Amino acid sequence: MHRSYFPRCAPGLAAMLLVAGTAACGILDTDLPNIVGSESLDTPAGAATKRLGAISTFTLAKDGDFNPVAIPGSEDTFNDNSDGYVLTSGTLADEFVNPGFIPSRTEIDLRQAQPVTAGLAALYQSLHRARNAAEDAASSLQAFGETPDADPGIPEMLALAGLSYVYLAEGFCSGVTVSRIVSDTIAFGPQLTTAQVFDTAAARFNAALAHPSIVAGDPIHSLASVGLGRTLVNQGLFAEAALAVASVPADFLYETEHATTPAALHNGVFEAFSNGNFGVFDQEGGVGLDYVSAEDLRVTGDSGIGADNNTETWFPNKYPSFESSIPTADYLEAQLIIAEGELQTGGFAAMAQRLNDLRDAAGLDPLDTPGDAVEGADVLFRERAFWLFATGHRLGDMRRLIRQYGRDPETVFPTGDYYKGGLTYGEDVNLPLPRREANNPNVGNNPNPDGCLDRSA
Repeated sequence: MHRSYFPRCAPGLAAMLLVAGTAACGILDTDLPNIVGSESLDTPAGAATKRLGAISTFTLAKDGDFNPVAIPGSEDTFNDNSDGYVLTSGTLADEFVNPGFIPSRTEIDLRQAQPVTAGLAALYQSLHRARNAAEDAASSLQAFGETPDADPGIPEMLALAGLSYVYLAEGFCSGVTVSRIVSDTIAFGPQLTTAQVFDTAAARFNAALAHPSIVAGDPIHSLASVGLGRTLVNQGLFAEAALAVASVPADFLYETEHATTPAALHNGVFEAFSNGNFGVFDQEGGVGLDYVSAEDLRVTGDSGIGADNNTETWFPNKYPSFESSIPTADYLEAQLIIAEGELQTGGFAAMAQRLNDLRDAAGLDPLDTPGDAVEGADVLFRERAFWLFATGHRLGDMRRLIRQYGRDPETVFPTGDYYKGGLTYGEDVNLPLPRREANNPNVGNNPNPDGCLDRSA
């Protein structure tokens, strides 16, 4: 198992930052931090600081900087009060609903997000901060590290950058831009298709896997392998994806860590559920999965009243405290990627056996072998949904069911009458670009009001 360790740092790394002792294996195990000033960043210690800051920024983008009393994106904190990718993508999907009182979350839950929806810009910005911080840290470790060819922090940063691109591609519409700072000036990037964003992610993972500091079976090699497998599955390259994750060992787990204090280290997903702002609705929109009524060991929780003091909902307890870690990539996902490769070749019995091996280890009853490809896809994507619940995978999978498996969007995404307020679901299968991105002339000149090139899955 590998845990990423990350003292939370403000993304502006020109300020003084914290760097943990080199022997640390987790945030709670670090020695007293040292202080690295801005004049010392172009040094081995400064490069190590950038790595820790990049892990922090990635964690905030993925797990959220949740503030239970603030409208998302309304205040400048480390992460602009972003709900994070796990919560936001799960709300557009069938994982989570909004039993709270924040209208912007309802817009996303309703599949009716707009470029001006509160919190959208904060999430988009957070993901770009994460990929930029990780890429910058990788460059600094390479340039200023004492032994860069032996430093697994470099492929780790490349892998986290790759995952940031994956989240942008899975979560947002076609048309994501990648801008950079060149000589203190913004170099606005062109709009990229979803396929091009996945290509960019794959390049980061391949660069990580080519680094001489890691070999198959190492934690960072496995992190990059699972990231590449996830990217290849999104690209429809199923055999290549299975090959990419074939060496991932059974004990592999890379997760982002949290702590009870200070508040900036809280597990934002737990906090969102414990404050009643996010919950689960069984079979949402008539087609969502039965996360509650299935009474599955992988998705457990309790009923309660939402933050609006009126809505009855169900709160999952996968993350039971502020200090619960959240998986980023693991052996389970690797096995699910291989199982999908077996599905694609008609190996239904092999797929069922692989899935049942995972279930048996968890004390779950075995599945029957599916009779055809349609039934096989139903089985596989249900298993993915329950194994990977609340980890930021479900939205991408639902989009793939439409794009790769030919499902009608209204049989995949919640539809019809919304579960409260007399409202009706819209047609979103992804998030639009935030209005703030219109300052990029490549987006501002786009005739589409949502700034996207394409809103399809």
